[in-house]
Amino acid sequence: MSIAAAIGTALGLSYAGEWLSAADQPQKADAIVVLGGGYARPFQAADLYRQGLARKIYVSAPAREDQHRLLDEAGIAFPREEEVVRQVLLKKGVPASAIEYLGKDLISTAAEARAARDLFAQGAPRLLVVTSPYHLRRARMTFSDALPAADIRVIATGYDPLPQAWWKDQSAARNVLLELAKITFYKLCGRF
Repeated sequence: MSIAAAIGTALGLSYAGEWLSAADQPQKADAIVVLGGGYARPFQAADLYRQGLARKIYVSAPAREDQHRLLDEAGIAFPREEEVVRQVLLKKGVPASAIEYLGKDLISTAAEARAARDLFAQGAPRLLVVTSPYHLRRARMTFSDALPAADIRVIATGYDPLPQAWWKDQSAARNVLLELAKITFYKLCGRF
């Protein structure tokens, strides 16, 4: 690789965090959807709920990871992700009557989007989809593809910020690089 190509690649990657994390402005919606994969997400969803932007929150019910299934099989209690998310919402002032689970054993963002499509099959819902900053672009693509008539606003949690210099933070670097690969896979019709 030439020096110019290496510099170009480095410059392009330096903007990857900004490109991935382009958030929508929240607005009144029919529901808030909290995607699986991060415990910072329900904190943001609770904030949106308390602002009066929606009256219902749907919490993704992801599939158990292999390590958690091993604990289940050994009889060791380890809460399901959606139960922890529900507890966060309750602690942050969201009433139990406003919380419902979305799907069951969902394995991907595409599965979450399909579950939302099934749930909102009638009409064109206005949804606030809450996720992590590095996941915004793919979540928007996936939900827009699954619910083309819906008004989808993808909102980043402010409780798990993506550093501007993401390449200097191990967790952020891993998330950004994985997300770029996942977007490529998604665009090549790879959907689980």
